Amino acid sequence: MLLMSRVGRGANYATDVLPALLVLGAGMVTLVAPLTATVLASVDTARAGLASGVNNAAARAAGLVAVAALPLAAGMGPETYRVPTAFDAAFDRAMLFCAGTLVVGAVLAFTLVRRPAPDCRHPECRTHGNVTAPPLEGGRREG
Repeated sequence: MLLMSRVGRGANYATDVLPALLVLGAGMVTLVAPLTATVLASVDTARAGLASGVNNAAARAAGLVAVAALPLAAGMGPETYRVPTAFDAAFDRAMLFCAGTLVVGAVLAFTLVRRPAPDCRHPECRTHGNVTAPPLEGGRREG
């Protein structure tokens, strides 16, 4: 998000915009799928549909809050969009808010998310393919 604050008057796409978009895309690619897999693996298989629905609802709600609340928090009013310098300043504030939110989220995740106890004997605690999930039906290995 801090790379996005380089975007402004006189910005060059190749040196200012593209690196920020590549970092943003790489972060989403490496985090969204493991997060979804973790959410689905943390519940019983009978409740996987419910967990998927809650995960999707939370993602949509977060997107709506970002679109609705972030401009207001950054000071983007109806007239801000008409004045380039005011919009540039509000955009910079919005990117700082986003970066701060990401740092707070990372600290919370680091301090609150824990691994299951290593002596767990339930099938849900087994690890398959680097994703915590119950074993597949049948459980036989071939080959």
